[in-house]
Amino acid sequence: MSGNSSIGRDLREYLKVLGAGGELTRITTEVDWNLEAGAISRLACELREPAPLFENLTGYPGHRMAAVLLGPGRPLHARLAMAMGLEDRTVGPLDLIERIRHALASPRKPITVARNEAPCKEVIIPLEKVNLLEFPAPWIKSIDGGRYIGTWDIVVIKDPETGWVNWAIYRCMVKDEKSFAVLLLPSAQHGGHIFAKYEAAGKPMPIALVIGAHPLLHLAAISNLDYEVSEAEAAGGLLGEGAPLVKCETIDLEVPANAEMIIEAEVLPGVRVEEGPFGEYTGHSAHRGKSPLARIKCITHRRNPIHTMANMGKPWDDCAVPESLLRSAVAKERLMRARIPVKSVYYHFGLTPVVSVKPRPGVHKQILATMLSSPRLIQFGVVFVEEDVDVTDLQDVFWAISTRMHPKSYQTVDNIAANPLCPFLTPEERNTMETSIWTMNASLPHTWSPEYRRDHASVSDFAQGWTDDIRQRVLSRWSEYGYHGKPSTDKEPGGVP
Repeated sequence: MSGNSSIGRDLREYLKVLGAGGELTRITTEVDWNLEAGAISRLACELREPAPLFENLTGYPGHRMAAVLLGPGRPLHARLAMAMGLEDRTVGPLDLIERIRHALASPRKPITVARNEAPCKEVIIPLEKVNLLEFPAPWIKSIDGGRYIGTWDIVVIKDPETGWVNWAIYRCMVKDEKSFAVLLLPSAQHGGHIFAKYEAAGKPMPIALVIGAHPLLHLAAISNLDYEVSEAEAAGGLLGEGAPLVKCETIDLEVPANAEMIIEAEVLPGVRVEEGPFGEYTGHSAHRGKSPLARIKCITHRRNPIHTMANMGKPWDDCAVPESLLRSAVAKERLMRARIPVKSVYYHFGLTPVVSVKPRPGVHKQILATMLSSPRLIQFGVVFVEEDVDVTDLQDVFWAISTRMHPKSYQTVDNIAANPLCPFLTPEERNTMETSIWTMNASLPHTWSPEYRRDHASVSDFAQGWTDDIRQRVLSRWSEYGYHGKPSTDKEPGGVP
């Protein structure tokens, strides 16, 4: 807990937890914000090395920047388990999914913090003194179109008609000393839908760009919750206590009181500027074009603020790792509420869901319809497997696809709203904003009799190909046979023992 208990957990506390757990590397040698920091943090992801904390950035003395804070650890979801306050960082993904699912189902209202108690108000920079270039916004990848102040951020906006406040992570590209471009997609993001309302009325949209909150608040911001469901309250569920918020200085929004930095701005109606491309969560560069422009009104921050950077790519990054569990939790909860008794759901790389369920008439169509009723729960495709398949193990999933999926069980579903960040969209689909998704049914027919299945499709692995007494005899005598170590079938997601 931070020094002032009223502000709750913050980024600095989390960095201490990462450091104590061997998941943080403090880099004191000089590192350039221009591409070098991005390359280091991307390689750290791909090698599964600790998250870097850059403490000596070229041209920015006194500024620090933390990167890939929820990126792949050892094991894969270690940093997420640590963010959730779990002593056991090796908790399996299906267990973490259930913990997240129950937390999101138990939202807690935020707590209002007085202005003089909010760390994010330690330094207040009024409009006339604002200069965004005084902060180390990184140019992350050579393939990017510029410097991005917002990658691991929380964007706070309010629906002008209902008053609902949306939290989300939207990329924000530096344009000059007092403005930034923000990617708001009306077809794929709640924020884009809300901005369309302001623009139709010819009014600027107040926006708060939050940098460096506790990672569980960022986790709430990337959750696939329904429209008008509060991400701030979802953050409280994840924290186990109300998230501390404080009022902005110049706009009618509340923001996390313990964040490192708040940029208060207005998105201008009818104004578009060049933005992108940017190396996105699909592992490809995405969306070079025109995006709305935000004019800054005020910046507040903690003394010696710690900036944060995401670094999306393939296959794992600080978005894909938590989203693999978060989307799984949201999807399973949605299916359970629809009274579809799935055993488990897991999103590989945060993109493709594998759903295990006992085959019965119409169940796969029920699942598909339910998941398509929520934005982005199925972006590209979905795989259906039976309950004996480990959905977190790509090797097991691909085995099911290779052996159980009848050639006619691959299907496409057309006329689906397109996500413009998707790399396979054709030029025509980008114009119509409609595309297709695919489904793979790697389950054997529910109409087969037990006898037919036993004679033609019994699984022949150690767990199912021998009787219990033979298995126990072999396990108990394993070292006697000359093998070292205790036999284990536990694997990380992806099938790595």
